[in-house]
Amino acid sequence: MSEAPGQVLGRIEQELRRYLSSPPPPGELPTAHASTRNLVVIGGAPEITSRWVAVVDEVLKVIPARAIVVGLEDPEGPDSLEANSSAVSSPGEGGGPVVCSERVTMIARGAVCERLASCVEMLCASDVPTTLVWIGRVHTDDPTFEPLARDADRIILDAGHGSLASLAQVVHWAGSLPGSDRPGVADLAWTRLAPWQELCARIFDEPNLRELATKISRIAITQASPPGVALGSDGGLMLGWLATRLGLKATSLAGKLRLVRPNEGAVRLDLRAQPAARNPRGALCGLEIEARTGELALRATITCEKDDADKALWHRDIESGSKRESIEQRVRLRSSEAAPLLERTLRRPRYDQTLAESATWADELRDEEVTCG
Repeated sequence: MSEAPGQVLGRIEQELRRYLSSPPPPGELPTAHASTRNLVVIGGAPEITSRWVAVVDEVLKVIPARAIVVGLEDPEGPDSLEANSSAVSSPGEGGGPVVCSERVTMIARGAVCERLASCVEMLCASDVPTTLVWIGRVHTDDPTFEPLARDADRIILDAGHGSLASLAQVVHWAGSLPGSDRPGVADLAWTRLAPWQELCARIFDEPNLRELATKISRIAITQASPPGVALGSDGGLMLGWLATRLGLKATSLAGKLRLVRPNEGAVRLDLRAQPAARNPRGALCGLEIEARTGELALRATITCEKDDADKALWHRDIESGSKRESIEQRVRLRSSEAAPLLERTLRRPRYDQTLAESATWADELRDEEVTCG
């Protein structure tokens, strides 16, 4: 006979208490239990959850937490809740005691999906903040998402596996809450783009080039996809970041997107597609920027290497009259695998106004022609 949801939660609570109170084997140091936060990961389907269990376990080895990984299945079907728990241990620093975190895995069905927030609350560690990681598309009025999000100190999405519209909606929803109740909003796609942003800033590092940042005449974005596909979340967020940092406004001409600088100069936008190769579909794999003022002209490119998506070639040409200077560097982008990506996101500041501005700007392009040719 299957357990009722209340019985399942009672059993898991007992298991979690045993992890905290069990004595060590003879001759071994006591296990140190540490939780810096509750890490609640919600997947739209059990198969997504099963993939994320391994991701969460990797993260727990470097960021101790109590993790609750939940899959949602058949919300219109019979009510049921399945759950199991496990200890995730990592060696202590300097030969110290083993550090142990707890991980609960659940599958919720039927009306339990709508009551999930109360189920999760029963299993969360007290006196530590809660981070909600939502994998997939989301609507802020979703009866599962909204109560979980209100209890969270921070919400992490992935626009690459959800949508820019979902990210922008959550940013707007969080911003409408009172400051004391407002959760921070982060995004895994945004963290993936951090190395690209750093490389872009490097283009204009030298004092004599900084004026060129206000004179950009062309931006080209290349994503991994077949031709004719709309610009994805990575490219959209990158364009939103460039536009909000440079003060670019979006306008339309004959149904096509145009960008205009604050000084009224037009910025040509080229959106390109190339075969995915080793890059995930929709991933950013190339960026080109051109700028000119007087006799000083700049062209810079950042291009992913075809045989390794975590490596890129950074190249910059500068012309001033008859002089030409070229610099080229091979750089390693940070890993885009899920575990290191989540770890880096958890370590970033809780609030990110730049993400909010970039996501909002990019979401407003939904009615524009943003197909990659």
